[in-house]
Amino acid sequence: MYAKFLAGLAVAGGLLQAGEPRLLNNNMLAALRAEAARTHPSVAAAKHRAEAAALDVRGVRLWNDPMVGLGLMAAEQSMRTDLGDLIVGVEQTLPKPGMYAAKRLKAEALHRAEMASATAAALTASATAARDAIELALADESITLQQAQVTWLAAMAENARQHLADPTGTSLDALRMETALVKETQVLEAVRRTRDGVARKLNLTLGRPVDTAWPALKLPATPPPVPLAPAEIARIPYANPKVRVLREMAGAASQDTRIANRERLPAVSVGIDTSVYSGGDWRSTTLGVKMSLPWFNDRSYQANIAAARSRELAANREVETLRREIATEVLTSATEAANAAAQARAYGGEIQAKALQANQAIEAAWLSSKVPLTELLDASRMLFSIRLEQRRFTAMQLAAIEQLHALVPNR
Repeated sequence: MYAKFLAGLAVAGGLLQAGEPRLLNNNMLAALRAEAARTHPSVAAAKHRAEAAALDVRGVRLWNDPMVGLGLMAAEQSMRTDLGDLIVGVEQTLPKPGMYAAKRLKAEALHRAEMASATAAALTASATAARDAIELALADESITLQQAQVTWLAAMAENARQHLADPTGTSLDALRMETALVKETQVLEAVRRTRDGVARKLNLTLGRPVDTAWPALKLPATPPPVPLAPAEIARIPYANPKVRVLREMAGAASQDTRIANRERLPAVSVGIDTSVYSGGDWRSTTLGVKMSLPWFNDRSYQANIAAARSRELAANREVETLRREIATEVLTSATEAANAAAQARAYGGEIQAKALQANQAIEAAWLSSKVPLTELLDASRMLFSIRLEQRRFTAMQLAAIEQLHALVPNR
């Protein structure tokens, strides 16, 4: 039975990549972020929308299309000869004052909004890839710790089997050790399956083949510094792309108000009509000016202006609403990062050192038959739990900082 455990242990250990695990440092995270921003379809879609918005700016026109008309006179021959029987006309509507500038400013604001949306999509994809990589590194750290736990239990099980040679010994400790070994081996297999799932999820985020192999990763030994929440909150209006999108949309809404104001101005057009006789010569030319009378629909125009102003006010309030929501998320992420860093330092320092000393002392006492097996197993589980929690807190801090950088990017 013990030989089977050792064989399973060797297989489990061989499933991880050979060699030293690769450190998940800033350089590696930056490369993953860049790859996700380059390959994710949401980013490509946002870039296409930004390109379309740029073309919309070019599509804004100052002049409307001219109108060309052709008329035929139905009259007696003498009248057609005197006045002409063909009428050719050209009419051009003049631009309303300020209308072109307002439409162009609106289109430019929408273009900037789409560009900010593309930035937001890239940040979201980048943060997702980074968090998946952090989760993958945590899974590898868990496998390493669980592997060490299984190895230790296998050694203790062998010691318990050797105790059976003592005439006063019993098989109870050996059975308990082998039971614990079976249980921890199953946990190791479960962690390995979890690691495979996380690796596939990361491949999907990066657009790689789903079964692309990943080397073993490891988290930093110590937690990195945590940004200060007040300083990050102050940068939200300028750094957060979603807030910038709403600010540009509010700017576009202000131009809508200006456009509505210009719509109520009279439309003026200039036209030229020429009469020609089909017999071959010119008869007359008329220059005319036309003007619309918008005062008949003044209530409708005023309603449109009021509606545009209300939308502009709503857009400005939405900017402030989103800024507060982002500030709340920044505070939450900064607090989570600070708490996780403090816990990681605590679990990696005196707490782990004392648990290791206690485990070593109890192990020596058990080998001398001075303490029961239950105390040894409890001490081992405690030490394993502390080591695993330290790695988890480090991963939690890295994930919280990644979320903080996605909210208020500094890259």
